[in-house]
Amino acid sequence: MAIVYQTLILCFNLLLLLTSPILANTQTPTPFEATWSSATFGPDGPWQAVSVTLGADFDLALYPGHTFQSWIIQTSYCKFNNSNGCYASKAGTYNSAEASQVGSGSTSGIVFRPNIKNWMVGIDPAGEPAQFWVDRIRLKSGTSDTVHQVVNTSLALLGDQMLTYPGGQWYPAFAGCLGVGAPNMINQSFSTGTYPINASLIPGMLWTQKDIPSNSFGMHIGSVWSRIGGSLVFGGYDQNRLTGEVLVSDGDYTDNPITLRDISIEVIQGVSPFNFTSQGGLRQDGLLAAGNNSIQNGLLVSIDGCAPYLTLPKSTCDNIASHLPVNYDAKLGLYLWDTESKAYSRIVSSASALSFKFLSGTNTEPLTIRVPFLHLNLTLSEPLAAKPTPYFPCFNSESGRYALGRAFLQDAFLGANWGQSKWWLGQAPGPNIQLSSRVVSIEEADTAIKAGNNNWEESWKGVWEVLGSDNGSGTSPAGSPADNREPISEPTVSPSTGAIAGIAIGGVLAIATLILGIVFWRRRSRRARMEVTMERETPQHKHDDFQYDLRPPPQTEPAEVYGSLPTYKWRNKNGKQIDSPEDPRHALIRQIPTVVHAHGHSLKQAYQ
Repeated sequence: MAIVYQTLILCFNLLLLLTSPILANTQTPTPFEATWSSATFGPDGPWQAVSVTLGADFDLALYPGHTFQSWIIQTSYCKFNNSNGCYASKAGTYNSAEASQVGSGSTSGIVFRPNIKNWMVGIDPAGEPAQFWVDRIRLKSGTSDTVHQVVNTSLALLGDQMLTYPGGQWYPAFAGCLGVGAPNMINQSFSTGTYPINASLIPGMLWTQKDIPSNSFGMHIGSVWSRIGGSLVFGGYDQNRLTGEVLVSDGDYTDNPITLRDISIEVIQGVSPFNFTSQGGLRQDGLLAAGNNSIQNGLLVSIDGCAPYLTLPKSTCDNIASHLPVNYDAKLGLYLWDTESKAYSRIVSSASALSFKFLSGTNTEPLTIRVPFLHLNLTLSEPLAAKPTPYFPCFNSESGRYALGRAFLQDAFLGANWGQSKWWLGQAPGPNIQLSSRVVSIEEADTAIKAGNNNWEESWKGVWEVLGSDNGSGTSPAGSPADNREPISEPTVSPSTGAIAGIAIGGVLAIATLILGIVFWRRRSRRARMEVTMERETPQHKHDDFQYDLRPPPQTEPAEVYGSLPTYKWRNKNGKQIDSPEDPRHALIRQIPTVVHAHGHSLKQAYQ
């Protein structure tokens, strides 16, 4: 028997010697699912956010979906908005002084300061340019113990900047924004006069480190109200979060707006709760441009996960509001639901939706994305409202920059392959989807992605109310119980003692042959799409005194520059790294601006 064991040890050592170098060189990068916070945030949602650790130990929750760098709220921010406690402290703040002291974060000698207008589209930020900064960021997997780290991550620090509203009030931010990359970029490179400094963009560096298959991401932020957990995947996307056709566009979704062709109100099932009579009272088109000749051919809109609202021309918001029981709040630029109206409860629970029709230069047919009115019954809280107030999130901005923010992204899938300078927009499903995610790789050359098999209307069955003929009673909500079946264990059979030696030696040889065969196959099929199914525990969301179980019920102003300006690095299709002084973000560095300080109103106006 000793001879058998010695033979086995010799065989295994030989096997490891032969195959370890080969396997080490053929590890396949896999998509990475980020972890979402169990809490919810914001005075205008509530919203879900992604958990990250910045620097040594600063745990933050960030709204995902921003292009280029991440925007981070500093600890010093709290001294400007602490009359009722620091609102930003719930999501976490970052102490740059402490990070500098321990040596994790710094300016790295970079004097470039990001324009505050790039913080978000759809709400006008006020204040001076942000502080540029780099520090390491760690992201923990939502499905395993994997932790990915990106060093020298590109950051913009917020110290006292505010958000302005039409009535002149300034309000603080509640959470920062997570950057998810930019077209053709793996990092931003800055010249300090002595040596270049690279500031990393998250998916670009994860791809460069061979952690993920491509410089890409896929995202659906989900909804607190309907208990849809968020999904953010770097290097891939959750196919269960995408239904129907997919719009494909070039560049990025913030600085390269797409054409919004029309907005409609649709009744998907049951009797209409609305007062219009067109198409049998089941559909009202033409809400985008009615009464506004300047947008008859469509409106260019950005998609921005950092912004909360549907920022549209006032004429458009008024057109939609004319069919809803809402009242306009001129100070906030938002519409408050009239909760005393009988129509209110019928509309916000009905099987109806606000539909957005888009055109793209690369799509021959328009794409329609529907946002159920269930998701347009959001809540204002302090400091925007003295008490919880239901509101409809159509927002009027005076900047002329229109955007669809988190209110829209509750029901939209957003993704990009930055290496191909392509981004995608599609319909996200409702709550009745598989509890397991179906994560699919986005490969380096991919310019298109495919939706899963979910039916959008079926994904809302039992969640919304199909109104009856009396406009007041409909079908009762009914869900689909979760599958609690246990896996079946197969019986095992043990070989006799006398057969161990022969089986073991033969098994080792078979394993060696199998591994070498796998290595050969993987090398020949490394471009094959990898499909991974991951099970994850659905997060529990805590907001104020309530706990939300997210398991589906049963179912161009100049920047301030003192010297160097950033250049950017990307890789071409042949993998060669190229430097360029061109910044796609509104050509920030096409000209060398003079030093300009954008002074705003006194911060004492923040709560006037």
